[in-house]
Amino acid sequence: MRAYLFASVIGCSLVAQAPEPSALKWRGSIWISGVAQDRQTEDGSVAFRPLEGGEYGFGVDGLTLGADANLGAGWSARVTLMGGRIGKLVNQFSGESGALAIPEAQLVWTGKQDKLTIGRMSTYIGMEFTDGAQDITASRGLLFTYAAPFTQVGFAWRHTFTSAWSTDVFLFNGEDRVQDNNHGKTVGVGLNYNHGGASDKFFSLSAYRGAEQDGLGVNANTGAEGRKRDRLSALGQWVWGSSTLQGEFEYGREAFLPSAIAGTVGTKNVNADWMGLGLIYKQQINAVWALFARAEYFKDDAGVRLNGDSTIAAAYGATLNADLKATSFTLGVERKWGATFSRFELRQDALNKDLTEGAAGDHKAFRNGTSATLSFGASF
Repeated sequence: MRAYLFASVIGCSLVAQAPEPSALKWRGSIWISGVAQDRQTEDGSVAFRPLEGGEYGFGVDGLTLGADANLGAGWSARVTLMGGRIGKLVNQFSGESGALAIPEAQLVWTGKQDKLTIGRMSTYIGMEFTDGAQDITASRGLLFTYAAPFTQVGFAWRHTFTSAWSTDVFLFNGEDRVQDNNHGKTVGVGLNYNHGGASDKFFSLSAYRGAEQDGLGVNANTGAEGRKRDRLSALGQWVWGSSTLQGEFEYGREAFLPSAIAGTVGTKNVNADWMGLGLIYKQQINAVWALFARAEYFKDDAGVRLNGDSTIAAAYGATLNADLKATSFTLGVERKWGATFSRFELRQDALNKDLTEGAAGDHKAFRNGTSATLSFGASF
């Protein structure tokens, strides 16, 4: 589940041509949102959307404050602080606590054809950003919520061959992990293509393999490298005139101990697979108004990803042959005032199996939930 370094992908062919930064540059953003839905869950959260909390009134989804410093000789430093609900979530998935997270703390060396990043960084996965002010939609999608990680800690190397082609190599502790679990490392490779060298028309493919843990230290899974996770990720964007189309594909496989998956027979590890597809379309009407739409599909064979939703976890949890399939469709409108924006959207999420309404409801079964989200934000 991702913080996403989307801008790094679309600018992959421009590293050698980037101008020297000033000594210190500040940046920041803030966004708030409110949501109403037609389903009451046990914990009051939004059905199918656990990352967005259970608040019906407006809440601070997130705020960021960051700085970039030029250290000379090709070296620079980048730090980002993040608060609000997304700050808590970044910490939660990193094995930490508190409302103030640090999704980025890195040293960067930029050469003629190479860029090296060392430290904590946003992942290169997904259509959506951890910084919600940069997103197209008002709410977080299924793939952002269930399929992709936020951050990684380690090393990334990007080599630019031509204005169109570049490659990535990654070595890090594990998805979202700040502390080294000492059970192995995750490695990844990536291939990027920018059509005609354009930053807004690109395709990126990456593959990862590494050790993932349920916990840290004595709470980590046993074994030389814990359980293995394989991931394949593809995303692309095409812009023509006032139209923007983004696409994403995610596939993952992870080996679990038999005791972790209900219904398992025997002593062999169980492979859990998941797969997701997503499209986002934006039509700019004029300088201030835009329309957007998103469609997503997510398949979770053992329920190991969708159980991030407490309502789904209570019904199915991590279960052999759970065969869960979730879909989401969103329509919305955006209004901008310079660096300030507002977004309103209607969304429907659905699951292929029945869920049950919470204590405040009448306990009837349902398979879908309709919601409306209004968000405001600004960036500098």
